[in-house]
Amino acid sequence: MSTGEDFSERRGRRAAFLGALYAATEGHVAEFVAASEIASALGIGGPELARMLAYLEERQWIAVDDHRAGIVRITAAGVDRVEAGPTG
Repeated sequence: MSTGEDFSERRGRRAAFLGALYAATEGHVAEFVAASEIASALGIGGPELARMLAYLEERQWIAVDDHRAGIVRITAAGVDRVEAGPTG
């Protein structure tokens, strides 16, 4: 069973990924990037990345263009989320 700290860490990694995607695309919703490149820079990989992408896509903060290749883009909702900051 996960602890509150585990949840907090997971939430932080998702926020870091979304922020890094925002930075990589400069907030442009039509810019696609490889999720693995962003994840690798953050030390995220394998099953955790797959779960993270599913969560972020479900929240409509990212769109996955190619699930096999992990090609993603940030959505307008994702941009708003990042720009709202941690309390947004």
